[in-house]
Amino acid sequence: MSTSEIIIPAQIRAARALLEWSQEKLASEAGVGVSTVRDVESHRRQLETSAASEIVRALQNEGVIFVSGNTEEGPGVRLVAGRPHIIKPPTVMSMWDGMPFAVEWRGRRITVFVTREVLDDLGKFCAQQPDAAYLEVFNKFRGSILDGVAAALAAGNANEKGHLQLTGKFISELR
Repeated sequence: MSTSEIIIPAQIRAARALLEWSQEKLASEAGVGVSTVRDVESHRRQLETSAASEIVRALQNEGVIFVSGNTEEGPGVRLVAGRPHIIKPPTVMSMWDGMPFAVEWRGRRITVFVTREVLDDLGKFCAQQPDAAYLEVFNKFRGSILDGVAAALAAGNANEKGHLQLTGKFISELR
């Protein structure tokens, strides 16, 4: 959550409802306790904590956009448009191509290979990690990775076989 972005507890509750998630599901996805989610949603915990940031990140990973209030409308939430949908999530790191997963993009199946370099940079790894560590990084940054896939596909970077190698050039945290 950026320092200029103000999110209120009602937006967290609305985002969770939009995704049809329980407090337990949100806690699991964010890697925090259920009591933390309850405290954030009920104003008992400030939204400027690392745990609250993980809650926001988990919701954003699922495509939630937090909309700021203005002079005519109050704050709210909506779903992101133009993001590919995962049809086969990653399970392992391939030795040569990176971490493969499949998405649907405008009616077409695309196999995406996230490079090891991207996952190392996102995870702040200095040496090769087990697949589980890379999967954890993928899940933590899933929203940014999918936004990067959308940008790379819009730029025409998929080959004729429907394969796309995703590099750091398209990941917002790495630019």
